[in-house]
Amino acid sequence: MLEVAHMGLHVAQMTGVDGMRACFDAVTKNPARILGLEGYGIEVGCYADCVVLDARDPIEAIRLRAARTAVVRRGKVASRSPAMRATLTLEGRPTEIDFRIDRR
Repeated sequence: MLEVAHMGLHVAQMTGVDGMRACFDAVTKNPARILGLEGYGIEVGCYADCVVLDARDPIEAIRLRAARTAVVRRGKVASRSPAMRATLTLEGRPTEIDFRIDRR
């Protein structure tokens, strides 16, 4: 669904911060709300269903097409994956890079 959000924000020219957050919501929390499903969301008493992404925020999740590090269903981890890291082999450069770090 992150790929759908990524493509959608470019097609709809929603590349601003608010547009990117709206695209993220469109593929995450809004579908359950539109369908009228109960027990979904991040609130006390809701099902503990979620996908944990290797990103700091929704914009970074879309921008980097963040990897899933865990899938949780009904409060139990259904799957787990290691965080993705890039390895460099350039002389005089760090051997590992984390694209999530803001280097400004």
